Amino acid sequence: MIKSHQRSSKLFNKGPSLLSKLLLLTLISIVLMGIDFRFHYLKEIRQFTNVFSKPFHSVLNLPTDIYNFTTQYFSNQSRLIQENETLRLDMDRLKADLQRLDFLDQENNQLKNLLEVKNTLKFKTEAVNIIYSRFDPFNQKIIIDGGQNREFQAGQPVIDALGLVGQISNVFPETSEVTLIIDKKMSVPIQVQRNGLRAITNGNGQNETILLSYLPNSVDVMKGDILKTSGIDTIYPEGIAVAEVLEINNNPKLPFAKIICKPISAIRNHSHVLVVTPINKIANVVAPIKNDQKK
Repeated sequence: MIKSHQRSSKLFNKGPSLLSKLLLLTLISIVLMGIDFRFHYLKEIRQFTNVFSKPFHSVLNLPTDIYNFTTQYFSNQSRLIQENETLRLDMDRLKADLQRLDFLDQENNQLKNLLEVKNTLKFKTEAVNIIYSRFDPFNQKIIIDGGQNREFQAGQPVIDALGLVGQISNVFPETSEVTLIIDKKMSVPIQVQRNGLRAITNGNGQNETILLSYLPNSVDVMKGDILKTSGIDTIYPEGIAVAEVLEINNNPKLPFAKIICKPISAIRNHSHVLVVTPINKIANVVAPIKNDQKK
């Protein structure tokens, strides 16, 4: 019984307390820190142990590195998406500006051509804008921005830099309606430039062509002939280009040849046209000047 008691007392013998151990380790640490601070004995040891502790530092910093990498990645993605959208908007804006510049350049060329034509013509003209164009097969007309305010009259011819466009049919206070030469109701006295043959054209009204009417099958008209105004009606000045012969169909069963012509003027492509002053109006203006000169 005595031996068993002694064994049990040895089994439950705990030794120094935890507090005493903590105080001892703290004291040893303070002493080592003082010695290291004074004599730097542990410098080489720290450098040696740093090689083994570096992987642990990397492992400990891994969550922070992953967080920083993820944040930077999505931040860069968001920034790139925003920059891409900004560049796309800038590109669309530049394309719109380029189209506007192309339009202005085209309009400038049209005005330049009109000015050259106006300076070379022997009759007086006035430049106007086209503000509306109808795409109606039964009424081939355009609206210009001059009317009674500019002393326009019904019957005045309208031309562009290439040739005859039409004739003013209705005049309003600030606008005028122009019937195009391709309208079915439009007739123009013409003369074939090659041989001087006189005839009358009528608008087809459907496919923007002109018909050369009431000519026999044996008429001397060839494909490619240029038709110009003859001036015999005192409405259209002589020599304005009207159309080019496109196709000639001779049917022996019919009394007249079917001659299809293409207008020379760019009816649908221009934004400006020239209104021709009537011949009788020019005569009334010139006559008093001659009388004053005689006096």
